[in-house]
Amino acid sequence: MRGCLFLIMLPFLLPIVIVAVFILRIFLKGKAEGWKGTVVDKKHTTQYDNEKRRDEHLYSLKVKMTDGKERNIAVMSDFWASCNAGDVIEKPKGAIFPKKVT
Repeated sequence: MRGCLFLIMLPFLLPIVIVAVFILRIFLKGKAEGWKGTVVDKKHTTQYDNEKRRDEHLYSLKVKMTDGKERNIAVMSDFWASCNAGDVIEKPKGAIFPKKVT
């Protein structure tokens, strides 16, 4: 009986497990990555969320990395407000969010 129940639930549980593993891998990869760079530009975008019926604010920083590449980094609003062009920020390995160096 338990085997039959397992076989019935397998098609429903397998996609959930696969998505959970995928999200966990992305999270751990980002956490293991470390970088340092200089803020080049700040960007604030507003999108209207039809489901919640409100504006959603998205904050990002364009950062020139120490290796010369430029990346757009999504950040929280308070961190975005505290950064200016020319500031040096870094995300140490093991950290989730970047921090300001200067």
